Amino acid sequence: MPEWFEVFFDRFYYETYSVFQGEERNEAEARFIVDALGIKPGMRVLDVACGYARHAVYLARWGLDVVCYDLSPYLLEKARERIREFNVEDKVEVVRGDMRSLPYRGEFDAAYLFYTSFGFFSDEDNMRVLQSLHNSLRPGGRLLIDQSNTLRLIRDAVEHRGSWRIWYEAGPYIVLEESRLDPLEGRLHVVRDYLDKETGRRQGQAWFTLRAYTPWELTNLIDRAGMRVEKVLGSRRGEEYQADSPRIIVIARKQ
Repeated sequence: MPEWFEVFFDRFYYETYSVFQGEERNEAEARFIVDALGIKPGMRVLDVACGYARHAVYLARWGLDVVCYDLSPYLLEKARERIREFNVEDKVEVVRGDMRSLPYRGEFDAAYLFYTSFGFFSDEDNMRVLQSLHNSLRPGGRLLIDQSNTLRLIRDAVEHRGSWRIWYEAGPYIVLEESRLDPLEGRLHVVRDYLDKETGRRQGQAWFTLRAYTPWELTNLIDRAGMRVEKVLGSRRGEEYQADSPRIIVIARKQ
């Protein structure tokens, strides 16, 4: 059986997420990435778990050289389409691979994992991701990791006795989602059913599990990987991190 992350990022993922990711939002988030990392035209940037390159195309427009790195063949094909639409083929390279073994050594001025793209694996393999990112950066290069705020997730789990269900409309689907937080492993487990909006018939099912690192766990891992945490933000508007912030966004520098 394949691992969940080998099959989760498929057509259903794209069709249910992209409807909420309009270009105004994509451009604003791309600008936040550039500002938070302090990157400038001519620099080389690594977009890990790039998805369909929704941020990378803007970085390329602004004069940065970007490598889009992801494991999903479906999303990478969407990324290539988007790169062509934005006419930035000369500034963006698309690479398929596993983030635990990035094939780079000191090549990038900055790297980022956006939209909760860290924590897919065991603690040991998540550490391999950070070490691989460290190896990919030049001395002084910066890393940005954007995650959901685990403290808010813990609050939700306490309120709902460990598990909860929601539903929402997304693209052509109604999505039924069941979430469970394992308090001993610190892992979030989510199952999604995709129902046709018109007929109510189930079109597919997907699941994922994510290591939900607390802020102190995440910053400690980054420090152990040889990077110094410079700041921790609580939103993509650059607000200071608080316990009830929507996000935990860590910016670190390779020592």
